[in-house]
Amino acid sequence: MMPSANGKPAEIGFPVFDADGHVAEPRNLWDEYCDPRLRQRANEALFVKDFERGGSGLMLEGQCIVPGVEAVTFAGQNPADFQGKHWGEGYPGAFDPAHRLRDMDLEGIDLAMLFPSVVGAIGGVADHEVAAAMARAYNRWILDYCAADPSRLFPVAVVPLQDPKAAVEEVEWTARQGFRCVMVRSCLYQGRAHDHADFEAFYAACAHQSLAIGLHPFPFPDVGWTQAVMPDLEGVSGSHIIMADMLALPLDNMLTMAYVMFGGICDRHPDLRFAFLESNATWTTSLIDRMESRFRRGGHARIKTPPSEILSRQCFVSVEGDEPSLPPLADLIGEEVLIWASDFPHFDGHFPGAVTEAVQGMKTMPERLQRKVLGENAARLFQIPLEARVRNSPTSTSDGC
Repeated sequence: MMPSANGKPAEIGFPVFDADGHVAEPRNLWDEYCDPRLRQRANEALFVKDFERGGSGLMLEGQCIVPGVEAVTFAGQNPADFQGKHWGEGYPGAFDPAHRLRDMDLEGIDLAMLFPSVVGAIGGVADHEVAAAMARAYNRWILDYCAADPSRLFPVAVVPLQDPKAAVEEVEWTARQGFRCVMVRSCLYQGRAHDHADFEAFYAACAHQSLAIGLHPFPFPDVGWTQAVMPDLEGVSGSHIIMADMLALPLDNMLTMAYVMFGGICDRHPDLRFAFLESNATWTTSLIDRMESRFRRGGHARIKTPPSEILSRQCFVSVEGDEPSLPPLADLIGEEVLIWASDFPHFDGHFPGAVTEAVQGMKTMPERLQRKVLGENAARLFQIPLEARVRNSPTSTSDGC
């Protein structure tokens, strides 16, 4: 495994909420948590395979959809540094929640909302019964993972949205377990966009349970939308993954934002909170401007509220610390909209030093705004109070209250 990061813990001065961290799922996930009746089918549907030549692949129903998937466990590393290594050789904090908490202390992160990595591909599982069993298994496992410190680690639920009725059942179960967020992939689900009538009961259930929806793209070609149609660069095998990571993530979130707004979902459920994740945020300004223009021209049937107002009312967009356009972005789309995310333990996140990098990138912004982007907005999105969990704050007491 990679060596553990060390150093002096970052002193930020106010609470930090990582709105989009990830976990590296264990290889025995389905064996330990899936319904025994469907365990073998789950193992065949989605798993990580180590290759003798080196590297690991994400296998979906017999097909390798992501060669090089080990990258999601090598936190902050250059791909050249882990070439030929396998999934299990990554950073210890990718797998172990106790080690992750240690890393959070080192980084200056107080709270973290945890999204899947491999299980992000659950939307591509064709068998609805198996997909539902896999979602329940993952959600049971991530609860146990976060039990290492439930005041700091918060699980994000996955749902089998290819089966909307089963997705509603999973929303209701996860709400009873205390989840605050459900992940929906920014993609088509068996040919259906996010505004499809089949999904209305799912949105209604999330709104009723006051669960935020984390709209998270993945550069996997297993489902429809831009990542599924991007070819390799000429003569560079496997490069479509790089192109998808660079281009498909923001493009898929742009498509998703347009469909949830112009499809009327936001107007039907004005209290339902949406987070658009892992695609930077600068695209939001041009898209909102373009959607506002289209809204004013009319000819649309379902959207009733200007897109800029919908964005302010119920949407959040994640940023990373290396976005040079971040300071003016708050003026353009609103300081209540932006949330910070680390992407830990993926290779393309900044580690160690993600929070320090973010603070440095916001040094021209007032502390009031830094507090919002790095913590307060995410707390409002997920409806998790910060006050009782402050760490590294000059006003905190010895017991953190």
